[in-house]
Amino acid sequence: MIMKGAKQSRISKQFSPVSCDSHLQTLRESAVKVASSEDLLIQILLKVPIKALMGFKCVSKQWSSLITNPHFVHLRSPLPSASSLFFISSTRKRKNPDYQFIPLDVGDEWRTPFKILDFIHDPLGSGISVLQSCNGLLLCASFRAHELSRRYYVYNPTTKQFAILPQIGSQYAEHVCGMNLAFDPVRSPYYKVVCVRRVGNLFQIEIYSSETQLWRVSGKPFTAPEYTEFQNCIYWNGSVHWWSGSFHWSNGIIYGGHWRDVPYTLYFKVDEESLERLPSPKKPNYLVPKYVGESEGHLHLVEFKYTILLDVYEMARDYSGWFVKYQLDLYAISNVYPEIIRENKTYAYHIISLLRKGKEEEEDGSFLVLEIVGGKTVRYNLVDKSVEKLWEFAPG
Repeated sequence: MIMKGAKQSRISKQFSPVSCDSHLQTLRESAVKVASSEDLLIQILLKVPIKALMGFKCVSKQWSSLITNPHFVHLRSPLPSASSLFFISSTRKRKNPDYQFIPLDVGDEWRTPFKILDFIHDPLGSGISVLQSCNGLLLCASFRAHELSRRYYVYNPTTKQFAILPQIGSQYAEHVCGMNLAFDPVRSPYYKVVCVRRVGNLFQIEIYSSETQLWRVSGKPFTAPEYTEFQNCIYWNGSVHWWSGSFHWSNGIIYGGHWRDVPYTLYFKVDEESLERLPSPKKPNYLVPKYVGESEGHLHLVEFKYTILLDVYEMARDYSGWFVKYQLDLYAISNVYPEIIRENKTYAYHIISLLRKGKEEEEDGSFLVLEIVGGKTVRYNLVDKSVEKLWEFAPG
């Protein structure tokens, strides 16, 4: 009986090689499941260091396609989010405008992604400038070039990848009024460029898709309110929004100028390819917007008034109307920076950006970024009215 038990013991030890093969089989099955589940594979690759990730592009065509997909790049981007960084350009030079990046969180410092745009040699010889930024992509164009010969580019500063847009028909090139980038990685990995060109006294839209890599006409010619700035675009809620008036525009943000007393402006639903009217805020007095911009899925308009309080409007996502979301108290800023007040008792400032932070019910981090006299850039908390200095520009 004892010998029989001993034999059974020895036999049981011989099972280990079989168990090893079973373990390997389980690993293979798990690997196949991971490879077949793109969502699971994305979650794993998001945690892989950049250097190793570039090597993984050689594993298979599937992995290479996944890693270079714009949606994955947006999720894996090592650059700070748009709500943490702002960049300004100096276009005084005749060639190659340079860019300066400003952190929007107090005490933050970021490595400058680029000083000038030199991802390609523009054949016109004057360099490349940024026309618009949209969810991590930049719409760029030949700097100081005539429209007939101007080249347009879409550039990803994270991956250093770029695309040269095919020229719109030469018979239309000199009639281009605006080029607008529309990209939302949540909606689609592909971007579109909306071109508005003049046709006599009317306007026509053409759309370029990175999926088809072709231009095509969209809809019929249309009329627009006087002084509509088709190059002045904000992409929000899946639509390209244009504004009427003498505004100053930079990096997808519009500020300054006059509303021209028009009852509506135009916006274009990119996926539906339909042109709609955006009503102006209903005000008894003449409205002068100080700033129009988008942040975290919200569209804002800051109204200029001859008081120390400015209303910050927000547009409902269903376009049912504007409502007052915040108020800007200039007195709170002048308490900290009295130089904002001119000799004639008016306030001198420039709104750079409005940033929404936190959830809807706890937005204590939402703030405005303003430039005041002396080149100081300050951060104004829209909830508790506190003021902090972010940056100070060198003289000139």
